[in-house]
Amino acid sequence: MPYSNVVSYKDIIDEAFSRILTLEENNVPKNDGSDGKIIKFDPNQQSLKQSMIVVVFAGMWLEAFFHQEIIKQKSKNQYSENSNKSYKEKLELIGISAPSILEKAVGFQKTRNDLIHEKVYFDRGEIKIAQTEAKHAYEIIEHVSGAFNNEG
Repeated sequence: MPYSNVVSYKDIIDEAFSRILTLEENNVPKNDGSDGKIIKFDPNQQSLKQSMIVVVFAGMWLEAFFHQEIIKQKSKNQYSENSNKSYKEKLELIGISAPSILEKAVGFQKTRNDLIHEKVYFDRGEIKIAQTEAKHAYEIIEHVSGAFNNEG
């Protein structure tokens, strides 16, 4: 594999996701016996920040991995022809076909684009939970890296 930051991106994703899980462990079960937890006050928004790191670096990891894998499987020309395609289309191109991952990739790409290209005055009429979006991103990365024997 050529020199790439893809391994460093994955390390950053893993560390941030681990931090999210640690912060979630600090939440306490509801005292009324119902499902769920009471979220511990997070004045520095550490969970949100770690979730944003996962989403941003998952996008960077995917783009770097797509570049490497499409060239490896197909060609440089095929990569160029497909470079502007959606994450879902690129996943399919490299052989990922799990419907749940492809569906998460559609939502993840939208979330990543909304975060990176924030338009504060546009209301899309939806509320996203950063930690949930980070979990989806992490699941995609884990699935893809696992499918390719942890090459990236």
